[in-house]
Amino acid sequence: MEKINKPVPVIPIKEFTGENNLGETKQVSEHESEREQAIKSLVDKCCINLSEKMEPPPVALQIVQDEISKTLFTKGNFSIITGAAKSRKSFLVSMFIAASLKGNFQDLFICNGKGTSIIFDTEQARYKVQQIAKRICNLSENINPSNLLVYSLRTLEPSQRIDIIDHVLSTTKNINFVAIDGIIDLEIDPILQAEQAQRIVMKLMQWTEIYNIHITCVLHYNKTVSTLLGHLGSFSHRKADAIIEVSKSKEDENISIVRPVDCREKEFLPFAFSVDPSGMPYILHDYVIEKKTKTDKETKEKKPHFSFSQLEDSMHIEIIKSVFKIDKEQGYNECWRNIKNAIENIASKSIGDNKAKDFLTSYVSTEKIIKIEQVNKKPVYVLPGQKNIDFE
Repeated sequence: MEKINKPVPVIPIKEFTGENNLGETKQVSEHESEREQAIKSLVDKCCINLSEKMEPPPVALQIVQDEISKTLFTKGNFSIITGAAKSRKSFLVSMFIAASLKGNFQDLFICNGKGTSIIFDTEQARYKVQQIAKRICNLSENINPSNLLVYSLRTLEPSQRIDIIDHVLSTTKNINFVAIDGIIDLEIDPILQAEQAQRIVMKLMQWTEIYNIHITCVLHYNKTVSTLLGHLGSFSHRKADAIIEVSKSKEDENISIVRPVDCREKEFLPFAFSVDPSGMPYILHDYVIEKKTKTDKETKEKKPHFSFSQLEDSMHIEIIKSVFKIDKEQGYNECWRNIKNAIENIASKSIGDNKAKDFLTSYVSTEKIIKIEQVNKKPVYVLPGQKNIDFE
């Protein structure tokens, strides 16, 4: 039988001329050179020249007490106004804006800067935002000031809100003072999600430095404990120029007390304000605020130790559900931070970082949370039903 020789398939071989390969090498080399130049430029920008004469940040707002002026806010920074719901935080912001427009508010706040003041409101409906703006106009004794811009962002997506703020700040000349009522609404869930909280705080730092302005922001307290909300509260507290608390007086709910929580500048003395029948806030200059003092009983009694075993199983289940509500697979740091926030929101207990890590260890030891080890990678934490998933 005659043998049939099958033709050998011909594989096209790219002819080497040296030109293409050299061109690709040259492009890679140019790209690396550009990247190196960009990093070098960034390093030079961040480096502090000790011989350079640098001026302190301009003052954005001052407070006058006992005939002494103190810096309240500086430009290039942001501040947080916090407190429980209905404590009249927005009224305090209105007085700040009125001072920025008029230069002075009832001899308590002084603003020497000139320019446009801007309000971004993410919480209220358009009608309510307009009423707040009209209140500010009355306080500044100018019915329709040309140097006041007011925006209602309630109906927009979080990313759209950030885009609007970006655009307004970049296109408005000579900005004097800015307020954002509701920074929590600049992301979907910056309370439980650390990355979202960091993005908001980074934006605030960028806006204030790029445009050399001060932004005062409203962020609520937790409902059960007097601490700033979640991750956003934690990150903003560390970076803010000042944290100021507004609370209703225990003796008279018609009076609100303003106290410094944490200020980089010299702390001001607590002061009080109220609201007249027409809805206009006014300073109570002669109101005496008693200092908070511990009673003998409070001094002797120690705060009870909070432990893992104090919570019912049903509470642990709710906490773990909250932790994995969005991200079903988490790293170590993300997981214990989410546990910390979940305990605060669900169990109404404020705990430290180490205690949150202890809770994660307990959850893993009782197999309420499963730790998955990975080759050449950091372990991940998942719910028990996911322990058989191959994460490689």
